[in-house]
Amino acid sequence: MVEDFQKIASYFLDLASEQRLQIMSNLSVKPSGVTQLATKLDVTAQEIHRNLSRLSKSNLVQKGLEEKYEITTQGKIMLSQIPLIKFLSRNQEFFENHNLQPIPSKFTKRLGVLGSTTHIRGVTKVLEKWGSIYKNAENYVYDIISESPPGLIQPLIERIKDGTEYKHIISNNLLEPENREKTLQKSGYYKLIQDGHIQRRITKTIHTIVLLNEKEAGVIFPSVTNEPDLKHMFYSTNPAFHEWCVDYFDFIWKKSKVLRRTSS
Repeated sequence: MVEDFQKIASYFLDLASEQRLQIMSNLSVKPSGVTQLATKLDVTAQEIHRNLSRLSKSNLVQKGLEEKYEITTQGKIMLSQIPLIKFLSRNQEFFENHNLQPIPSKFTKRLGVLGSTTHIRGVTKVLEKWGSIYKNAENYVYDIISESPPGLIQPLIERIKDGTEYKHIISNNLLEPENREKTLQKSGYYKLIQDGHIQRRITKTIHTIVLLNEKEAGVIFPSVTNEPDLKHMFYSTNPAFHEWCVDYFDFIWKKSKVLRRTSS
């Protein structure tokens, strides 16, 4: 174990240089020579050569044809982890007050995809974006929610009536606005369930809210009290982030129970 940590620490030391990271990033695009890299990074050839030697010893880059260096498979893998570190460093204050422990490790390992997201702050802005994800849907809406804010159901119902598929996961202790059931009844929500246009499942507890349509997604993480914090949403149209949200939704969907009753 100690030997493993020593090797890991060595890798971190090799990566602990802005210039070496820039070199690896450039080589991930195309092989380059020392002079080309020096010109691109506006540094001396000696500096580039020294850092290439260090990266070569760690098998992160290698010399290829025509005296050009290229990134290795190992280097590509290491470089692929940079978005996660970048995301965490940009959101240090957020993670001081939020808890991602309830999220399965197979999803936290992929949190680098959140590097493409926009951090939306404030309940009003979050709810606006929540509503726009519903309104912008054409093919489907999937969501995992622990509460149902007022004013969002009608735009969603309109999309479903136009043919949008809706899959919906709620928690046992769903927080609802007053008279929500009457609103749902009036909107035709229960008729849409009976006709098979809405599929619902229920789970004991929801820590993380996920909202997505076929082209955009948002995620709301829990605070230190493990309750979803509606003051913060991470939103993006990036395909990798969207895939993360779809996979997370499918994971919770398979673990949840079918909700058959005709009221929420």
